[in-house]
Amino acid sequence: MIFRAVVCLWLSLLALSSVLIAPASLAAPQDATSEERPQLQVIIEGLEDQLLTNAKAHLAIYALHQQTVPSVFRVRYLMRQGEQELKTALMPYGYYQTQVSYELLQEDQQWTVRYQVNAGPISTYQTVTVTLLGEADQDTAFTRLIDDLAPTIGDPVIHRDYEAFKSRLRNLAAERGYYDAFFSRSEVAIDSANFGADLTIEFNAGPRYLFGDTLFCCATIGAELLDRFVQYQQGSGFNTRDLLDLQVGLAASDYFNTVEISPLWSEASDKQVPIEVTLTPNKRDRYQIGPGYGTDTGARLTLGFDRRWLNDRGHKLSSVVRLSEVQNTGYISYIIPGRNPARDSYSFNAEVSDRSFEQQRSTLTKASVRDIRHYDRWHRTYELSYQREDFAFGDEPRQRSNFFIPSIEWSLIESTTLEGSRNIIDDGYRISVLLRGAHESLVADTNVISLKVSGKWVHRLNDKWRILARAEVGALEADNFDLLPPTLRFFSGGDHSVRGYGFQQLGPLNEEGVVVGGRFMTANSLELDYAFQPNWRVAIFTDLGNSMRDWQESLKQTVGIGVRWVSPIGPVRLDIANAIDEPDTPWRIHFTLGPDL
Repeated sequence: MIFRAVVCLWLSLLALSSVLIAPASLAAPQDATSEERPQLQVIIEGLEDQLLTNAKAHLAIYALHQQTVPSVFRVRYLMRQGEQELKTALMPYGYYQTQVSYELLQEDQQWTVRYQVNAGPISTYQTVTVTLLGEADQDTAFTRLIDDLAPTIGDPVIHRDYEAFKSRLRNLAAERGYYDAFFSRSEVAIDSANFGADLTIEFNAGPRYLFGDTLFCCATIGAELLDRFVQYQQGSGFNTRDLLDLQVGLAASDYFNTVEISPLWSEASDKQVPIEVTLTPNKRDRYQIGPGYGTDTGARLTLGFDRRWLNDRGHKLSSVVRLSEVQNTGYISYIIPGRNPARDSYSFNAEVSDRSFEQQRSTLTKASVRDIRHYDRWHRTYELSYQREDFAFGDEPRQRSNFFIPSIEWSLIESTTLEGSRNIIDDGYRISVLLRGAHESLVADTNVISLKVSGKWVHRLNDKWRILARAEVGALEADNFDLLPPTLRFFSGGDHSVRGYGFQQLGPLNEEGVVVGGRFMTANSLELDYAFQPNWRVAIFTDLGNSMRDWQESLKQTVGIGVRWVSPIGPVRLDIANAIDEPDTPWRIHFTLGPDL
């Protein structure tokens, strides 16, 4: 009986509640369809930019903006809740005294919730206390970070900057081996009355861990060479940048297919962390074959063979044969890793080339030894070479030259790539200097000294436009210029020189009208390109240059247009150019593939 009475009471209450909770005054008309219901508009006044964006993200009722009104009850509830949501949204930007008023305007076709926000004065730091505990208080990297990034008195209380500073402290600790670091205190105390805040950070970095043994696994080259890749010392302070340098150096050596480096924190002893390096060997031999075409060379074919290591000391062999309509070349190089194998190398090289072009004929045999060193951005090459060259211009008798030539070359490259594409330069420059010479007392047909300086600059003007500038200048002094072979003279013209002219077409002429090269040269270019589609650009340019017997001779100028495709292997350029100084000459097509710098 009691159970039956309880059930009857529960059913009666349920029926009554269904009548009470949805009266006509609290809901849209029951007979109205969704199309007839009014739409809701939410307006926030008094805020702009990032404050307005964050306010919309925090405001729950904004999800109903320009949607059909669900019910008065729901709208009024969310509208009242929005007052605190807007105040909360502005706190991360230092606004703790925000005032919010709101109203609901009801019309037949549209209901409007309007918020009027007065953010009030922004709070600033009254005091800032950052304390380093542990060994970090003696680490200048932390003091520099605090000087550069820590909030200072008078700065606005912006939570994003505060959290970013804390994140940088944690990252620096991880990078420099403070494995046990933690924040013993981190707080911002808001003083609402004075619109200020007190910042207190205590960062306990603990002890700094040190590098332990570096353990290599699964390498095909000797331990002595592997150890030379390691540029840190056992017992020195741990630094992930040293490990990154080690990984990059091993990967770039071409000995290995994969390189994995892991600090073994769980095996640390006396604060020394063992470093495990797991290597997967590359294929020992590499073969290359590549057909191609360039307007300087015509059709060409490249055949290559490399032996990535010859012995456990990491010596290498590299060879290539290039065949083209202009020149055939065979090249072989024996490479020995230097003291720092990631940056230094020595090589013994041999080259044979035969060129026949525009009545210029040359057969070159060359042997050289090189010392190459890479710095952070600079590259330096010392070379000692002996070359023997048989050559002739037109119907002149064939000559034979012998030169022993010391040379030194410096180059500097600095660049950033365009976001979303690693094959096109956003901003950057390249500078190269080549100095070489020979003396009769050291196997040379005549005394000669030569200097060549070149540079290129790329700069992004905006999201679509870039400007590219190139300059190259060379000069030589020889006791008897006529004894110099073509490889020691200066020529201009071609895809990478003065477009609008053929390859090495510019220069002094002999009595037969054959270009014989000059003592001086210059090749300059100014180009403007525009991105009209992703990975596609158009360009206009002008080139100016010549090779000359003396500086008083006139320069040749050309103008042209081109199109660029940013392919997966680098920019492909198709240009058409014409010589201003020789209007009767036809437009010339130039096709090239290669990096901007």
